[in-house]
Amino acid sequence: MLDRRENFNAHQMEKTLLTSTKDSITTYHRALVFISLLLLALLMPAPALFAQDTVSDFEPYPLRPADTSSPRDTLHSFRSNVKRVFDGWRQGEPWTVTRYRAQVRALQTLDFSTTPDGNSWSVRALRAVHLQEILNRIPLPPDDQIPGDADLEDGAIKSWTIPNTRITIRRIEDGPRAGEFLFSTDTVRRLDRFYQLSKHLPYQPDAMVGVYEAFTSSDRSSYAVYREIRNRLRPVDTSSPRSTLDGFLDSVNRAYSYVREANAALDATPPTMTKEEAREIERMADNLLSRARSTLDLSRIPEALRDSFSVEAALQLKEIFDRMPLPPVDSVPSRLKVEASREADDDSPLSWRYPSTEIYIVEIMEGERQGQFLFSADSVGRISEFYEKIRDLPYRSVDEAVTPYQRSPGKSEGFYESYISTPGYLIPHTNFLAGWIDDLPAWFHTLQGGQTLWQWIGLVLSVLVIFLAAYASHRFVKRLAEQLQPPWDTWLKGLPPVVIVTISAVIVNFLDKDLRITGDLLTAVTTGGQTIVFAMAAWVVYVFCKAIAETIIIAPRIRTQSSEAALLRIGARAIGFLLGAWILIDGIRELGADLIPLLAGLGVVGLAVSLAAQSTIANYIGGLILFANKPVRVGDFCRYGEDPSTDWMRIGTVEEIGLISTRLRGIDRTVTNIPNAEFANMHIVNLTARDQRLVRTTLQLRYETTPEQMRYVLTRLRELLLGHPMVTADPARVRFIGYGPYSKNVEIFAYLQCQEQNTFLAIQEDLFLRIEDIISDAGTGFAFPSQTAYLARDEGLDAERCEEAERDMQRRRATGKLPFPEFEEEERELLEDILDYPPKGSPNPNISPIKKAKP
Repeated sequence: MLDRRENFNAHQMEKTLLTSTKDSITTYHRALVFISLLLLALLMPAPALFAQDTVSDFEPYPLRPADTSSPRDTLHSFRSNVKRVFDGWRQGEPWTVTRYRAQVRALQTLDFSTTPDGNSWSVRALRAVHLQEILNRIPLPPDDQIPGDADLEDGAIKSWTIPNTRITIRRIEDGPRAGEFLFSTDTVRRLDRFYQLSKHLPYQPDAMVGVYEAFTSSDRSSYAVYREIRNRLRPVDTSSPRSTLDGFLDSVNRAYSYVREANAALDATPPTMTKEEAREIERMADNLLSRARSTLDLSRIPEALRDSFSVEAALQLKEIFDRMPLPPVDSVPSRLKVEASREADDDSPLSWRYPSTEIYIVEIMEGERQGQFLFSADSVGRISEFYEKIRDLPYRSVDEAVTPYQRSPGKSEGFYESYISTPGYLIPHTNFLAGWIDDLPAWFHTLQGGQTLWQWIGLVLSVLVIFLAAYASHRFVKRLAEQLQPPWDTWLKGLPPVVIVTISAVIVNFLDKDLRITGDLLTAVTTGGQTIVFAMAAWVVYVFCKAIAETIIIAPRIRTQSSEAALLRIGARAIGFLLGAWILIDGIRELGADLIPLLAGLGVVGLAVSLAAQSTIANYIGGLILFANKPVRVGDFCRYGEDPSTDWMRIGTVEEIGLISTRLRGIDRTVTNIPNAEFANMHIVNLTARDQRLVRTTLQLRYETTPEQMRYVLTRLRELLLGHPMVTADPARVRFIGYGPYSKNVEIFAYLQCQEQNTFLAIQEDLFLRIEDIISDAGTGFAFPSQTAYLARDEGLDAERCEEAERDMQRRRATGKLPFPEFEEEERELLEDILDYPPKGSPNPNISPIKKAKP
């Protein structure tokens, strides 16, 4: 009824409609006119809004409603207004206000209150077309046999039915249209069925011929636009088993009609359709198949397989229906029956079984599609089984196909066979393989195991391509990585799985969309391809986590072999492993595997592995303990464990702390690998962590040393420790600690301000040499742990030096400067750091002490 290509001035119409008045118009009529105007304005193209001047048009009563005062007036009003609309439309006249108002009045005679989507302008127009087609085919009684205004005066007539039909005009009892006679709600709701029942009848002599065909096939009508919008945006109505079945059959039949039309046009010589146009038709057919697939409950089909499986399942299901008589429409529950059943029954799910089959349409009780009626998951899972049982049966005959009991009784003969045995998706000639496949000998097209021979060859070649690509990428990356420095070599190792994933995805898509592998083989191919994709994705994530860690480690502040670097590597590998495992588990779930037994199996396997690899796990945990406690770091010099040898072989530098073991290089340059579990339990002495080095020795002086000489030695030694810049003043001490079997013992205890062994030995050497000078200056000497028989004359001690030492002590005693037990504070400050170290003439005079704050 709506013509999108005809012009009218919507703004002028709106002004006319809103400014005209008529006392008899009701509020309902005003609302209907206004909504109709808005819908029409939205459906009209922009140029149509400014073209009223092309036709002289004048509507003197723009707000006059349809005459619905009696059944006779309602029937006449509907027919006259529809005739006015279609006469102008079929003659190609531009859309005018008069024709638009005629359309509104025609629709006002129908009660759409219970019609599905009755608020849609296009649905209303289609129902009106159905009614007009029915009235054009059935004989109508004379006017004097149709109740008019005079027949209604006594109020006894509430409704009237056209003889030999179920088309009823009924009086509205309440609401804004109370008292009007309209085509009843039951009649309007079932007009599409009535049309199917009557469309085989010939037209009456004075009827308008081909209204329905012209309306539904023309791209100028609003219904064409509505149908395209519905196909793209709205799924099939699944509110009842009847609507689900009708929607499925209608969608597949229309898709088949599009495909057959495109194939015929491309097969013509010369072709009457371009490949671009055919691809557009294929897109429309695919959209219709998507609508049909939406009627299937795919909840038990793995997510990764649903797209390919659902298309094949829909076509197989249609093949089953095309070989069986369609059930009478009244035997399939409608939405009203469903609502009545819900009111009378409990909350148990409703279902309907297709006659003589095990195919069920059931109500979904949970999830996103709760309340919808779909072909059950059990039925969907067994469609292939059902199809194999009936595939050798013939299609139903034409007489059976043209049944008046179904909205879309057509057949799609050979649709599935064409789908599985030709390249491409739905229209073979739009695919690049079509020309090559057509030129192959006939024996290439023979079916073997559900696939044609050329499909098997293509499958084998595709699998070889995947393996060759994987091998070539691995070899190339391996050689290139050997020439690169970290972290680029690690980043490069992520390239092979990316290449494999890309090629696998392309190959699987090629096998599905172009080579058109179907059935169980397609399931296996898709499952294998998806498994490769998930496995490679997990590999990529693991490698990239390692590469990120290496990139951070290569930063200047982190040493490559440091503990921080090792900890980063461990953390990156752990995170990469967890992410990769999550990707694999999620992929397995999408492929339909039950995760509960899988995880239980993994738990058992994990337990077995943990028992078999206790030492490895213990070493790994030991490594974590070393990283957490950090008793040593990479580069530290340490002593570890108990070493019974005298040369301390268990001492060395830590070179690496790994996941399983720690590597140390000993002082003899040998490399020792110690398991982390054992190393973590050892007594570890971190020598590098020392801030100072201890020098402690005992001087054994001869018994001939006099007390004054001993005081002299003690004084000079204390001055030495205080004055040496590499000796910490506190707690440096020199004490006469006792008498030995053959000597007077003096203990020296001091900390040297150094860490490295070589520096320590050099400072200690300097101290020992200075000590010998002091002993010599004091005129005494070191005792020998032996008995000596002197055959020569003993010269004894140096009397002169002995007297000098005694005089020095007497002077200190007299002046109160004797340093026993300690120097006075002022004297101590004067003596600190007065000696030169290293001594003058040393090759490295720039060594300075580590200044430490006094406690």
